[in-house]
Formats: sequence, structure tokens, C-alpha cells
Amino acid sequence: MLNKLLSQLFQKPESGTPNVYFFEESRQGIGSEKKVEESKQNINHNKNHDGLMFHSFEDEYQQSFYDYLLGESNRVESPNDHELSLLISSKIQVLLKNPKLILDVLPILPLSLTKIIEQINNQDFDAEALIQLIQQEPAIAAKVIELANSVYYNRNNKEITDLKSAFMLLGTNGLSEGVINGFIHKLVPKSTIYFRQYGQKIWQHSLSTGITAKALVAKSCIKDSAAQAYFIGLICNLGDLIIYQLLTEAFAIVHPDCQPNSSLFKSVMAKESAKLTYFIAKHWNFPDSILEVLALQAKVKRAALLPTLHNKIPLACYVYEAKIISQLELRLAHTDIDDEYIKEVSTSLLFTEEANNQLQQVLANRLL
Repeated sequence: MLNKLLSQLFQKPESGTPNVYFFEESRQGIGSEKKVEESKQNINHNKNHDGLMFHSFEDEYQQSFYDYLLGESNRVESPNDHELSLLISSKIQVLLKNPKLILDVLPILPLSLTKIIEQINNQDFDAEALIQLIQQEPAIAAKVIELANSVYYNRNNKEITDLKSAFMLLGTNGLSEGVINGFIHKLVPKSTIYFRQYGQKIWQHSLSTGITAKALVAKSCIKDSAAQAYFIGLICNLGDLIIYQLLTEAFAIVHPDCQPNSSLFKSVMAKESAKLTYFIAKHWNFPDSILEVLALQAKVKRAALLPTLHNKIPLACYVYEAKIISQLELRLAHTDIDDEYIKEVSTSLLFTEEANNQLQQVLANRLL
């Protein structure tokens, strides 16, 4: 999806094979030293013995999640590895500073998903017409049927093989979720086997955030917005998916042996992901009510602002908390985390009663 864009940026050879000498050639290029030095200045203030220095528990929390997502950063990187990371990062930053270049190569929003977005809070839309639209999108239709056969919806284990049966089982909101899942999942990087597992982790995080956001809102005073919460939760990590794909495709062009797990790449994702998500949603002409919530995910950098956020736009607060809970839930499935750390998450990163109750449910499920 983005490889042509990156090929122009990195000047991939006409043969189509990775240019393993690109790094050395670029070091001698005009202006490359300046770009590398600028990138060094941007991250030097964050360094510690692992490559990062945390200014708050929230910084540490986010870094720990990216360690889970992409693998822990090497404590000692060779000068060449470090400068290669800086070089690739500088190229990615060129694109992120001009997001239109990225947006123009993203897939067009399907009619079925546009219809869902328009009617997401309208229980009177024509389900039969919607099913006909979904049938025109085979990948999305497959995802709807997959959802209908999931343990969450299909308690009787009766196989579902067509969209009408799926709708009868899923209902309006479930059908919406299947359509949304199908489209967003198409954006998950389909790269090498090694990189694919990390793309799938980002997808799992997106799915978990959507489910958690829906659960929080369903128990709140704005429960009628639960379907919208699911949608926003699912797409609020789109920036991570796109930046990760940019990184993996850049590696394929520059050097086949590199890995996107450096502290620098993680800082790029943490800094730019939410903003890129907002630009993507705006490019796809999402309703203002969705854009407003996504814009706040990019603007609110600290959980200390959640009380104000909840008072003004509670949906934005619940989506923010859903992302925090999803990150912890995925890490808990991968490794043990002590009770004091979890308590700090509850007191420092969550605000609402619904979020803290959901966290306790996550912990209870872990013990089952």
C-alpha cells in the first residue's frame, strides 16, 4: 500500500531488490548529516541506560507497551545501527509532516462503511440494503461472518455461512462491528512472517480498545453511544498501523536485516500516531462527532486531564481509558505484572468508576 511512496523517498533500485548499501550511500549524501543530527537532538533528552528516560509513570507505561508490541530495544546498539535508525526515522518524519502524501495512497472508504458511519446511532436504517452493500466487499463480508462464528456471539456453535444469517445473530450493532472490523483489518501490514506478528499485535490492541470502549460506555450515563465508542476505539490506533507499515516497508527497501524495535521508532509512534489517526479520519470525511473525539486523543497527553475531559466530552475520556486498559490487558496475557504497578495504573492513568471496574474485571478474568 505504501511501498511506492517509500520507494520514491528512499530511491529503491529498479531491480526491486533491497538496497543493502543504501545506508552507507545516504551517509555521504548532501544534507544527511544535518538530518541525523536533528534527530539525535530530538531524542537525547529521553535517554537512560535502556535508551530512554521517563518523565512520568505514564511515559514509562507507554514505553512498556511498545516494548510488548515491537520487542524490547537493544541496550547497546552499534553506531551503524543507531544511525540507520535515525536515517529511517528522518525519512518517515518527512511523510508525517506532510500527511497528505500518506492519505492519498490509502484505500477508499467502502460504501458499506460510509453507510455504517452515517447511521451508527440510527436504529432505523435499512439492514437489507446494507447487506447488499457488504456483499460487494468480499473481505469485509468474510469478517462479518467470522464475527458471527465467534464465541462471543455464537453461543450455540451453529455454523454461520451467509450474511443474512450473520445479521440475524449479530443484530444491528454486531453487523456494524463486523463491517468496521473487516475494513480496518485490511490495513494491517501483510509483510514478512517475522513482521506480521507485530502487525497482528497492533490489530489485537485496536480490537481490544474498541471492545473495552464499548463496555465502558454501555455502563455509563451515555450508554446510547456504545456503538460509536466501539467504532472510535477500534480506529483510534490506525496511526500505529500506518506508521508500523511505513517502518517495515522502509526496512525492506533499505536493509532486509533491520528490525523496528529501537527506542527511536517507538518514540515516533508514540508522538505521531494519534495525530495521523485524526488526519486519516478527516480525510475519510468522518462525522464531526467522531473527529472531535479523535482530535482529543491527540491533544490530551496526560491522564491528569481526564476529569476535565470527562466533564466536557465523556466519550473521549472513555476511549482514552479503554486504550490504557487494553494495553495492560494485552501485556498481562504476555507477562506477569505486580500488584503495585497495577494499582498505580488505576490511580494515575484512569479516572472513571466504569474504567476502574473494568480493570478489576480484567484482573479477575486473568485468575480464571
